[in-house]
Amino acid sequence: MLNNKVSKAVRLAIAFGAVSTAAFSANTMAAEEGAEKVERIQVTGSRIKRTDLEGASPVISITAQDIKMEGDFTVADALRSSSLNSFGSFSERSGSSAQSQATINLRGAGSRRTLVLLNGRRFPGSPTLGGASANLNAIPMAAVERIDIMTEGASSIYGSDAMAGVVNVILKDNFEGLTFNVGAGHRDQDEGTTSSEFSVVGGVSSDKGNITFSFDHQKRKGISDGARDYTKAKIGDLDGDGDIEAYSGDTVGWSIYGATIAAPDFSIAKASEKCDDLIAEYGEDTFRRVDANEDWGPGSEYCMYAFGNVSYNTASIDRNTLYVSSNYELSENVEFFGQAMFVQNSSFGRYAPPAAPWRGMAADNEHNPFGEETTGYFRWVDIGTRDGNVDDYNLDLTAGLRGFLDWNNASWEVYYHRNKADNKSVGQYYLSYSGLAYNQQNGIDLGSEEGVANMKATTLQESSSTFDQVFAGIGFDLGELSGGTVSHYVGAEYFEQTYADIYDGQSEAGRIGGSAGNSSEGIRDVTAVFFETVLPVTETVELNLKARYDDYSDFGDNIAPALSARWEAMEGVVVRGSYSESFRAPGLDLLNAARTFSAESAIDYANGATTSRQYDTYYTQNSNLDAETSDYTNLGVAWDVNDNLGFKLDYFQLSVENVIQSKSLQGLLSDEAAGLISAVSPDTDTTNETFYLKRAASGTLIEAGTSYFNGAGFEIEGIDFTINANLETAFGDLRFSNVNSFVLAYDSEVGGTVQNTTGWSGQPELKSVATISWSYEDHSVSWNSTYTDSTTETEIDRDGDGFYEQEGKLDSWLIHNLTYSYFAGDYGSVTFTINNLTDEDPVLSSAGTWDNQDLYNNFGRDYRVNYTISF
Repeated sequence: MLNNKVSKAVRLAIAFGAVSTAAFSANTMAAEEGAEKVERIQVTGSRIKRTDLEGASPVISITAQDIKMEGDFTVADALRSSSLNSFGSFSERSGSSAQSQATINLRGAGSRRTLVLLNGRRFPGSPTLGGASANLNAIPMAAVERIDIMTEGASSIYGSDAMAGVVNVILKDNFEGLTFNVGAGHRDQDEGTTSSEFSVVGGVSSDKGNITFSFDHQKRKGISDGARDYTKAKIGDLDGDGDIEAYSGDTVGWSIYGATIAAPDFSIAKASEKCDDLIAEYGEDTFRRVDANEDWGPGSEYCMYAFGNVSYNTASIDRNTLYVSSNYELSENVEFFGQAMFVQNSSFGRYAPPAAPWRGMAADNEHNPFGEETTGYFRWVDIGTRDGNVDDYNLDLTAGLRGFLDWNNASWEVYYHRNKADNKSVGQYYLSYSGLAYNQQNGIDLGSEEGVANMKATTLQESSSTFDQVFAGIGFDLGELSGGTVSHYVGAEYFEQTYADIYDGQSEAGRIGGSAGNSSEGIRDVTAVFFETVLPVTETVELNLKARYDDYSDFGDNIAPALSARWEAMEGVVVRGSYSESFRAPGLDLLNAARTFSAESAIDYANGATTSRQYDTYYTQNSNLDAETSDYTNLGVAWDVNDNLGFKLDYFQLSVENVIQSKSLQGLLSDEAAGLISAVSPDTDTTNETFYLKRAASGTLIEAGTSYFNGAGFEIEGIDFTINANLETAFGDLRFSNVNSFVLAYDSEVGGTVQNTTGWSGQPELKSVATISWSYEDHSVSWNSTYTDSTTETEIDRDGDGFYEQEGKLDSWLIHNLTYSYFAGDYGSVTFTINNLTDEDPVLSSAGTWDNQDLYNNFGRDYRVNYTISF
């Protein structure tokens, strides 16, 4: 009886353990020697069980052991270093409202075009990121079993966003025992302990089911600009032309917002009359007089401030996660399953003191050298550094039933899934314009304790979202072909999604210096039905047909079909091909954006201008946005030479149309020149208009309105090549893996002309990850190398024809990580890791600046040690 129950539990776990993934535990498989042998499993990208893991769709798996041996600290780190994350992705970053977030950007197509799943179910986008991109920092590291990356369009299975591929994070299930892990790390270029972690994973089984749980704590310090030579403030004759000029390459990490005063007619700028006093009080490393003849005009001088000595570039993370997974046999063929996950992540980032213009500066103000009312550009140092404290909370719950029917090998599943995110960002020590005005009106000294207190402001941004999903599906066999039984899957789902991004009233009103924001919120519901079938045409040829229909309450509907084929040409050789159509629904943040003011720069050629200046521009929502659409073609071959050596080669082409993008003011003026839009008079009511230009009778541009729109697309073409090898010897086991992703072409519109931008700055042609490991008895060693190809540095339109030429060259980036583990039996195991063994800096520009945080991190050499013990 026990054998039958274990066998059935295994079948249920394989059939629906991760909805569409092979997420079953080896412990369960080995629980009883008499357990029935199971040959059919599910893989990411299909809901139908198969006997072959190498299917028609390319999937790369990263196991928890791989993550450990590669030295990755978080899920985001593991995915960021993947060769499939072609152009890098966003990570924890001070100076951004998304400082606590991290994303994945498959193929360089954009994080909004990569779908993230958690145990095969959609992991909703973070409200901080507009509800469109998933936050990888909301996924627990200790609970990860493996990560599947499918590089193919998958809207025919999962719906919106799966244009460049799918990342499926599979968490532990059916775990037995108790495992503790504790670790700490130190970065060579920073002081003290820079990272720490603690986790416990446990599980209990009975003949009826299992409960698996984990608690995970991870903490990593941020990095200040002043802690690295290439980000701290620099000033001097850096360009070697014999003098020091503001913003000419001689001032890195310095700003005009120190104590600089503009003439009433803005003809020249001068340093404040108090600039020397500020230099005496704070030092020349903080304030400095700098010529601005080239930047502002002849005779100009700035009193600049070194913001790069106090701001942070990399934000900290401090995350706690609780995860529980359970399953329980209710009857012979029905099982309950559930999952609960709660994540709390805190992050700290720091900006320099608020930089804000001081408009209406009195003629007799002690800073004013002009003796007339004018404008100053100030760094309000007495208020203090602007500190950003972010707390993200994410709750993810799933409960459902699954089982078998006594009909055509049918297996079914129904579940309810809820995700709720609440993210709060509190900004301290910003400038209150109301407090500044109060001080001026009442003659209060701005530098006094009372004056500073009046000018301090605290900002608040509350981003929240909910996701409620009901899912039902059934898989069954019906029909026969010469290759075997025809399998089918049909299902439906319904979900409701809400989004809100609320700023404090003073920020919305523009009464806060050094901060801005406008609230927005929206709601939508989606109904979808989908179908999949696998046709075994012959014993060696298999066709897979998929289609999904989505009906959105806010923008419309979409049908996404897909066709793939798999041919086992000979033993160990699989030839595969696929074509899929996908879509990305416009985000709730874009469909419901609040009206926002911006001083946009542009050249108004129509009015005879030859230089750029700022114009009042208002961004608003565009309720007429349509979905992006894409086609994805993949052709590949997988060759298992023998049990110890295998190769995979895949060619892909992704074409995205109807791309959602913002129209710049310059683009709006170009539309006017082309006759696509006509300017209206200043008194015209444009309340219900999205794109408009207001001109005075003289032709002067007074105001503009713009938004997001569906524009030109782009096309990516490339090759993935993978090698996997194993060798068993008397001196230990060797394992080698190498995943390469080549971007052959990235055709996109630049300056009105479609150009291949592969190899341009930020778009390397090749990313490669190689790992070689050796294990012998109780010892194991792993060497992991990540290579990012060199790129050009700048792109210049020399002839003004919209065609850009490349100049300069940025170095390639090669990072080595070394990991050693010793297993001491009942006493546990210890693991030593050195990331960035050779202490490489990120790739720097010719001016010595770090300009691309998506591709290159600034951690430097990082030592970590972990101790793990299991019971």
